[in-house]
Amino acid sequence: MLPSARTMSERIDSHVHFYTSNDIRRVSSALPYALPEPHPLTVYLDTLIDAGITPTLINNVHLSILPDSENVFASFEELKNLQVMDKARYGDVKLVGTIKADPEYATAERLAHPQVIGARIVLHDARPETVSASQYSDASWSAFYARLLPHQHLHLYAKEAETNLRVLRQIPGRVRVIIDHLGTCHSERDITEKAYIALLAEARQRGNVWFKGPGYRTSVDPQQTARFVTQIVRQVGADKVLLEATDAPHVGTDDAGTPYCEHFDLHKVFNFVDAVANHVSRETRTPVDQLLRGAVGQLAS
Repeated sequence: MLPSARTMSERIDSHVHFYTSNDIRRVSSALPYALPEPHPLTVYLDTLIDAGITPTLINNVHLSILPDSENVFASFEELKNLQVMDKARYGDVKLVGTIKADPEYATAERLAHPQVIGARIVLHDARPETVSASQYSDASWSAFYARLLPHQHLHLYAKEAETNLRVLRQIPGRVRVIIDHLGTCHSERDITEKAYIALLAEARQRGNVWFKGPGYRTSVDPQQTARFVTQIVRQVGADKVLLEATDAPHVGTDDAGTPYCEHFDLHKVFNFVDAVANHVSRETRTPVDQLLRGAVGQLAS
C-alpha cells in the first residue's frame, strides 16, 4: 500500500494527464479543434512544490486524443531522472499510470510494468445506443480482461450514465472498475435519473466499483456535485469514493460554454474537491479525508 496524504499540504492526484508538445504534435492534423497546451510532469510538480503542496501519489491517466499511452511510460522515466537529479525535492513523489484499454495495445508486456495500475476506456459523449451488446465482451476484450493483474483496474469514462452502465454490464465481475467523473456529466438530469440509479445499483451489486472525482465535469458548483457524491455514499458506500483529483490540465468547457481552465488551476481544483467533500461530510457524517482519498488503495498494489 502507498502512503495516503494526511495533511492539506500533502496531496494525491488520482487523475491527471502529462504530455509534451511532441506528444500532441503527433495528432495535430487529426483534431477538429485547437491543440491543447503541453502539460509536462516537471512543470506540474514544480508548480505544486513551489506553492508548498507535496504531491505524494499521482496517477497519469491515458489522454484520449493520443493513439497510445507512450506519454505515460515517458513520464515514469521523467520522474526517475528528476529524483536522481534532486532527491530532496522530488524523492517522495510516487507516480503510477493508467494506459489505453485497447486489446491490441494493452499487451501483457505493457501491463506488466510495475507502475501501470490500470487501463482506461474513453467514450466521451457516446450515446448509449452506440454501445452494442457484445462490444466489450468479445474474444479480444475477454483476453484483455484476463491479462489484467490482480491489483489493476479498468477505468471507464463516458458522460452518459447509461453508457457507463451498458459497458459496465459487459465487464467480468472479477474486474475492478473505477468510473470517472462520478458516473455522469449531466447534473441537469439530477440524481433521480433512472440510468444513474441503475448504474449505482449495478455498482453496489458488483461490490468492486469505485467512483472518482474531481467531479467538476458533473457540475462546477461544489454543492451540486456533492449531491451526486452523497447519493454514491448512500447507495454504494463511502469506501467507493475517491474525490482527490485535478483532471489537469482542465480541458473542455462546462454546460455554459465556459472553459474549465477559467474555473480552475491546480490550487482551485483542490479547493473545489475539498468543498465537495465538506458538503458530503456534513450530510453523511463521513470523514472528509475518507471521501478525498480513502480509496487510494485502488491506485496501488
